[in-house]
Amino acid sequence: MIIPKRVYCIVNKPKPGYLMAVISGSFLGISLITYLGFRYEMALIFPSLASSAVVLFAFPQVSLSTVKNVLGGQLISALVGVTVYRLLGSSWWSISIAVTLAVVLMMLTDTLHPPGGATAFVAVLSNQTYAFVVKPVFLGVGLLIFVALVVQFFTPLIYAFKKNTVQHDKIKSPVNS
Repeated sequence: MIIPKRVYCIVNKPKPGYLMAVISGSFLGISLITYLGFRYEMALIFPSLASSAVVLFAFPQVSLSTVKNVLGGQLISALVGVTVYRLLGSSWWSISIAVTLAVVLMMLTDTLHPPGGATAFVAVLSNQTYAFVVKPVFLGVGLLIFVALVVQFFTPLIYAFKKNTVQHDKIKSPVNS
């Protein structure tokens, strides 16, 4: 029986070595982030950084998890969110504008990182200042990237899927066409 590639990617189970790398990296990275979040009373940033951890640790082979995309996407989104809040205040439409602008800027700078949209959302919703860009965003993302690089260095990275079944990076972006 021939299984379509899309279905094969879903049903193919990850190898134990790969799964242990994901577990250790995700647990350590999220532990550091949540500790700092509680210490600095910034729990709203957790969902965005947790989503970044999923991308970094579970899908290290896709372009959305490169250091450039994770760091650039999160920082651009934080800057956009704070700027929109400063100019337009906090409302449903200013949040919509911030997330949309963040997506557009990430696409134009080739730093697309989907969790960045949540960062822009939180920046406007929680009335942040530009200090938000440094702490918790830069600090949190920097810690996640550091943990991801350490885990990938010390763990023989065994990818869960065969190279020819992962098609994420082969999709052409409408920006670069």
